[in-house]
Amino acid sequence: MLVRLLIVGGCLLSIRGVAQTVQFQQLNVEDGLSHNHVTAIVKDKRGFLWFGTPTGLSRYDGHEVKVFRHVTNQPRSISDSDILGLFIGPEERLWVKTKLGMNIYDDRREEFTRNVDSVLQSMGLPVAEVLDVRRAAHGKCWFLQAGGRVSSYEEQGHTVASYPWIDPTSSVTGIALDRSGNAWAVDHKGTVCQLGGDHPISYQLNDREVTYQGGADFRLFMDRSGQPWVYASGLSLGVYWWPAPRTAPLHFTTASNIIPLNNQIIFGMAEDADGNIWIATDHGGVNLVNPNTKQVSYLLHDEYDDRTISQNSIMALYCDRDGIMWAGTFKRGVSYYHPSQIQFALFQRQRGRGEAVLPFDDINQFVEDSLGNVWIGTNGGGLIYFDRRTNRFIQYRYDPQDPHSLSSDVIVNLYIDRERTLWVGTYHGGLNRFDGRGFVRYLHDPLDSTSIPDNSVWEIYEDTQGRFWIGTLNAGLARFDRKTGCFTRLGYGEQGFTLSAYISAITEDQRGGVWFGTANGVELLNPDGTFTLFSYKDNKPGALSNDHVNEIIEDRKRRIWVATRDGLNLYDAATGLFRSFRMEDGLPDNAILGVVEDQEGTIWVSTARGISAIREEKTTPGQWRFWSYDRRDGLQGNAFNEDATCLLSTGELLFGGPSGFNSIDPAHIQSPPQTLTLPVLTDFQLLNRSVDASQWLDRGQLRLSHDQNTVGFVVASLYFLNKDRAYFRYQLEGFDSEWVLMDRRTRKATFTNLDPGKYAFRVMVSEDGENWSKPYTLSTFTIRPPFWKTGWAYFLYVAFGLGTILLIRYIERTREKTRFALQRERQEARSKLESVLKQQASMEQAYKKKLDVFPSEKPVMTTDELFLRKALETVEQHMGEAGFSVESFAEAMHVSRVSLYKRIVTLTGHTPSEFIRNIRLRRGAQLLEQSGLTVAEIAYEVGFSNPKPFSKYFKQLYGVAPSAYRK
Repeated sequence: MLVRLLIVGGCLLSIRGVAQTVQFQQLNVEDGLSHNHVTAIVKDKRGFLWFGTPTGLSRYDGHEVKVFRHVTNQPRSISDSDILGLFIGPEERLWVKTKLGMNIYDDRREEFTRNVDSVLQSMGLPVAEVLDVRRAAHGKCWFLQAGGRVSSYEEQGHTVASYPWIDPTSSVTGIALDRSGNAWAVDHKGTVCQLGGDHPISYQLNDREVTYQGGADFRLFMDRSGQPWVYASGLSLGVYWWPAPRTAPLHFTTASNIIPLNNQIIFGMAEDADGNIWIATDHGGVNLVNPNTKQVSYLLHDEYDDRTISQNSIMALYCDRDGIMWAGTFKRGVSYYHPSQIQFALFQRQRGRGEAVLPFDDINQFVEDSLGNVWIGTNGGGLIYFDRRTNRFIQYRYDPQDPHSLSSDVIVNLYIDRERTLWVGTYHGGLNRFDGRGFVRYLHDPLDSTSIPDNSVWEIYEDTQGRFWIGTLNAGLARFDRKTGCFTRLGYGEQGFTLSAYISAITEDQRGGVWFGTANGVELLNPDGTFTLFSYKDNKPGALSNDHVNEIIEDRKRRIWVATRDGLNLYDAATGLFRSFRMEDGLPDNAILGVVEDQEGTIWVSTARGISAIREEKTTPGQWRFWSYDRRDGLQGNAFNEDATCLLSTGELLFGGPSGFNSIDPAHIQSPPQTLTLPVLTDFQLLNRSVDASQWLDRGQLRLSHDQNTVGFVVASLYFLNKDRAYFRYQLEGFDSEWVLMDRRTRKATFTNLDPGKYAFRVMVSEDGENWSKPYTLSTFTIRPPFWKTGWAYFLYVAFGLGTILLIRYIERTREKTRFALQRERQEARSKLESVLKQQASMEQAYKKKLDVFPSEKPVMTTDELFLRKALETVEQHMGEAGFSVESFAEAMHVSRVSLYKRIVTLTGHTPSEFIRNIRLRRGAQLLEQSGLTVAEIAYEVGFSNPKPFSKYFKQLYGVAPSAYRK
C-alpha cells in the first residue's frame, strides 16, 4: 500500500500511528463571521484580519468580529455586501472588490469611498475597472485593470507607469509580487513575465490543452525562491510550476507521478514560513507541497475531528506576516494554523484506520517497556500496546470465553517490575500478569485469606527492598509474593497498616521511606518502621491542602510533590511542612490530577482545566513560574484523567484523558511570535453607549462636555493564536494612580463621574501576565467644565463680588453720612431744648421754693444679665466635676438643651460647651498666677479629666502654654 508522507516544518513523518500534526482552530458564524462562505482574506496595516463573504465584510481583532454591510441611504457604507476580493493598495489602505465595483476603506472613520474612479484619476491611473492590486513593502503599487492593462503607482513620488504586455495578441489575467517586490504577470496563454527591468525573465507554458481551449483565466503565485506557479481559477487544469527559467514547467494533476494532486480545481495558493506551498482545491482540502523534496500531503476534513480543516472546498488562502495560515472555506468558515499554535502531538481514535491509529480514546495509564514502546491502559477499551517503531497499536480486550485474556477492560494501573514483567491493575478484575502470550489473573477469593483482598487494584509498586505493594480501592494495602502467588493482607483502619482503605498513590523516596496516598491524606512509612501522617487541617499553615491524594512523586532534588483534589503540595523535609500551589499562584485549576517531572527538572501537572509547567526561578529560589496550556494548544481536552502521566526515556511526556492522549516534548515546545502586536481601541463609549467610530478614530484629543463624564474603552490585542493568552492592564492618567488589571473576557474599562480635566487612557499588554509591554496611549480626552465653572464664569463671579462689595461700601457710607447728619440735628435740637429748660428752671427757682423727694438709687439688672450671672454661678458650682456636661448644665439652669444653646450663643457668641471650658480655663489661669499647684493638678482642679486637652485649649485661649503663662 502506498503511504504518503506528511511534511510539516521540513520534517517527514509517516502518517501511520503518528499524532495529527497540523491542527487547526476554527472561526465561523457562531463567532460572529458574516457568512461561512469566505471568498477573500487579508490583514491590514493595523493588524486586523478581514474576511470577504457574500453577505458582508468581516473584521476580526482576535476577540470579536465586526461586520460591515451595505446600508441603504448611507453613502459612506460599502456599495455592496457581496465581497469578491480584498487588496492592500496605496498608503496601505484596504481596497474591497464587490459585485458592484471597488471600494476603498477609510480606517480613520470606518467608512468607505465608493467613487474609486475619482481616486484613480487623482493618482494619474487609467479610469477602468480594477481587477487586482498588489503593494510592495517599499510603497510601489501595481494595478491590473480591465482589458489586461497593468500600471504602477509610486507613493513617494506619485509617479505612474504603464507596462504593455510582451504579446499583443494576449492579455494579462493575473499579477503577483516576488519576495524582492518585483512584479510578475501571467496572460491567458499561461506565459509568465517579469514587469519592468532591463532584461525581463519570461516563462512559456506551451500546453496544447490550454492552446486548444483558447487560453484560460490564469492566476499567478510567486514563491520565496522567485519561481512561478500558475493555475486557472475554477478550471480543472491543476498547477504548473517552473523550478528554473527557460525550462518546461512541471504539471501537477491527479494523474501526476510527482506531486499528485487529489483535486485539479484550484482556487488559491500560499506559502508558509517553512517554504511549503499550500494549494486550495475544490473538494480536495489543502494539498501541501514541499518544493525541495517534491512530496505532497493532503490536509482533509475529518468529521470526527474538529481540529482538521473545517471543509474540503477551500476558496481562499492567506499567510499573514506573523506566519499564521488562514484558509477560507465554501460553507464552514475559516480554519487557521500556526506551528506554535498547536504545541502537542495528539493521539485520538479515528474511524476506518485500523491499527494505524489509537483504537480507544479514554486513557488511564501508561508504562514504557525496555524497547521504548508504551503500554496504555484505558477506561473501557482494555490494554493497548503502542509499538513506536512500527507506529502501530495492538489492543488486548477481555474475552469471557478465554481465561487467559485480560480480566477487565477497565485498566487502573500499569507497572513493569525489575524482571521486566508487566502487571495490570483493573477495576473489578483483580491483578493481571502478562507473560508475553496471555494474562494470568489474581482474583479475590473470600475463602482464601492469601488471595488479593480486593478486585479493584489502584496501585502497584516495587520498592528497593523488593517488597511488592498492591494498593486497592476498598481494602487497603497488601504485599504480594510473586514466587508463591500469595498476598499478605495488611488491613486498614485504627488496627490496620494504613488508616484509609483507599490507596491512590505509592512512591519511595531516596532515603527508603514509602509514601502512600489515600483519601485521608498521606501516610509515610519511615525506614525505621514508624508511620507519619500528613493531613489537611483547617487554617493550619504548612498542612496538606486536601486529604484526597491523586499522585505522589519525588523529583531529582529529592523533593516530594503531592497532587490533591485541591492544590499541588511541595514538602519541605527540613520543616515537615507543605507549601501549597493553587490557581492564585498560576495553576489553571485547583484539582491536580497528575504530576510528573521532565528531564530538565520542570514539574508538569495535569488538571481539570489543562496542563501547567512549573519551574523554579534560578536567580530567586522559592519563586516559581507557571506556563499553562489548554485544548487550543492541541491538548486532547482541558480535563485529564487521574494519574495518567508518564515520562519516557526519550524525554517525552504522555498525558491521558477522556479524548485520547498527548505526547509533549518539552525540548521542542515552540514559542509564539516574540511580541504581541500593539493594542488597539475598538470601541469608545459615552454613558455606556458606543460612539460612531468617525467621531473618535484618529481625532487626537477628544473634547467632551461636563455631562459626558462616564466613558468606556474596549481594547483588542490583535493576537490571533490564542486570545485568552492576551493580558491587559490599564491606567487613566488624571484619575488612576495605579495600573489596573483588565477583565480578559470583556476587555473593557469604564470610568464614571469624572471631574473636568485632561485624561489619557493607557494600556499595557502581556503574553503571560508577568512580562508587560511598554505603555501605549490609546486615547486622550478633555472633559470641559460646565459654564459656571469656566474661567469666564469665575471672572464674572469675581467682578460681581467686587461690584457687590463696592455697592455695599457705597450704601454703608451713604447711611453713615445720613446717620451723622441726623445726629448733628438731634444734638442741635437737644442743646436748644436744654437751654430752654435751664431758663425755665431758673425762673421757677426764682419764683417759688421747690421741695423734691427722690428714692434711693439702686442698680437695676436686665433678664439677660440675670441669666448670665446664674449660668456663671452654676458652672462655678460644678467647676471640679469632669463629668459636668451641656445636658447637666441645661438641667441645672432649668431649661432645655436647645434653649440653653440659643441663649448662650446669643449672649456670648460661644456654644455652651465652649462657655464651660472658657470659665474653667480662666479659673485655671487664676490658679496658675496665685497657687503653687502643678499644671496637671490645676487641670484636674478645674474639671479636665486629662492635662493634655487643658494645655491645648489654654494655649488656644491665651496664646502660650500653661507653664509659660505662669512664668
